[in-house]
Amino acid sequence: MQWSTIAATAVGTVLGVVSTLVADHSRWRRDRAERDRDALRTAFTEYLTALAQARDAFSRAEPSPGRVGKAHLAIGEHGVYAAQQRLELVAEQPIVDRAGQATLSMLDFHGVVVAGHASDSGEYAHAWRAARQTRSVLIEEMRAALRN
Repeated sequence: MQWSTIAATAVGTVLGVVSTLVADHSRWRRDRAERDRDALRTAFTEYLTALAQARDAFSRAEPSPGRVGKAHLAIGEHGVYAAQQRLELVAEQPIVDRAGQATLSMLDFHGVVVAGHASDSGEYAHAWRAARQTRSVLIEEMRAALRN
């Protein structure tokens, strides 16, 4: 047997093993990236759903001077804090910061509603717009994160 045949067989075997390892690693990275994106998508959806439920409940709330300053309790009842904490585990810091701003904006909206400001008042309109705007900015950042 010639050495060239043995060498060619050895080189072919090594190349085959290396190419299999590279393909497996590439597949693993792609699968991991997809799982990470799914985890992000789930956390984003849970947070936005909780925030929307809180917003809807707050917009129907009756004025209640006793509930002024208790927005943290009200927003916690709708699962916003729990969803925000899950988001903090999987999202990048800019998105976590935007989510915090959206939560604070919702707290402000709750305060305006329970303070007795009617839906046609300037205070109500301002708080509603601020809540919508912070949510819109957050959604855009979430979309950008999911595209990456």
